[in-house]
Amino acid sequence: MSRYSLKPLPEHADLFEVALGWDAGFGTYFLTLFGAPDQDRETDIRLWRGTRPREIATAAALIALATPYAELPDDLARRLEIDRLARPINPDRPASGLLQQLLARPFGPSS
Repeated sequence: MSRYSLKPLPEHADLFEVALGWDAGFGTYFLTLFGAPDQDRETDIRLWRGTRPREIATAAALIALATPYAELPDDLARRLEIDRLARPINPDRPASGLLQQLLARPFGPSS
């Protein structure tokens, strides 16, 4: 997994952090927008994309989602692609198989 912490744009002063990266376990890029922590120091998640397998397939799609919220480095798309290539999806990994099994199961009480 890779993760980059980016500075929110000035018009998003309500955001504390914009985090994005590559999650090889889900085979997706992800974007998370964090609001400022409350008095109990709990972080407020304002937006979270890339929580399902293969939800955000390309670095370009992730960049398009993040552009309205953060200052993006010029080489970010290249770095994200390198991260994806360095940590490819591997369905033969035990954790990947377990994840697929868990996601295939229905949630709630069993009948």
